[in-house]
Amino acid sequence: MNKEVSLLQMVENRIASGSVTLPPCHEVAGRLQEITSDPDFKLDDVVDLIVRDAALTTGVLRAANSAYFGGLSAITTIRDAAVRLGAPEVLRLALLASEKERYRVRSPQLESYMEPMWRHSLLVATGSRWLAAKLGYSDMQNQAFIGGLLHDVGGLLLIKALDDLLAAGEAPAEPAPELVTEIINSAHARLGYELVAGWDIPEIYCEVVRDHHETDKSAGSTLLNVVALADKACWLLEVGLESDPSIVLTSTEEAFTLGADDLLLAQLQVMLEDHLALA
Repeated sequence: MNKEVSLLQMVENRIASGSVTLPPCHEVAGRLQEITSDPDFKLDDVVDLIVRDAALTTGVLRAANSAYFGGLSAITTIRDAAVRLGAPEVLRLALLASEKERYRVRSPQLESYMEPMWRHSLLVATGSRWLAAKLGYSDMQNQAFIGGLLHDVGGLLLIKALDDLLAAGEAPAEPAPELVTEIINSAHARLGYELVAGWDIPEIYCEVVRDHHETDKSAGSTLLNVVALADKACWLLEVGLESDPSIVLTSTEEAFTLGADDLLLAQLQVMLEDHLALA
């Protein structure tokens, strides 16, 4: 336990020093959100913004041609993607492409954490968006998607700080997986909140990051409950660093608060399993 606390303290000190941080979302992705929030936006504006960034363009095209969308012919341009999938979907693909770039570390010892952490964030975002639509909150779909992507950003920050310590030779060369996971679990909500609170983003996202593991969310926002329910579904399906197959979604406070019935929750699990197979 002392070793765990000391390593956690080292990680927190690294973050507090300002030498390790995560910037807000990709500038282009942020601008895309601004454009598409205007009901009179032009498709050309969306296309023009994305094609200015080679990495973002590559990421969007790769996702648009994935098995999930299963088109009959390849999508070769951002305009093709926008026309076939629609601007809202292209916006989400751009957010995914920009967010995935964060999930990179220098340390080979930490590389194995990146894929499960990314898949968890991706599936929680997907599940949150699906729940918002199915529960009658269609106008909240993008918020739910973004909230799902960001909910565990504190865990990523902790891994980045540990990666920095390892690169500098200031941490154990091979920290035990159980130790790393415990550090993430113990501090990711608190440090994630401190991070996003400085991003100048809507407070509703900060609430999601801070409170998604709180036991009592009855007074929380609809967005918080949606993301927390999708998060629990992913824990049940063993998507991420940890799992809890004992979770009964129909018995969760979030399901009760949102009015999510047995059928809807069963459909949520099937949708997530299908999406996971195609991810």
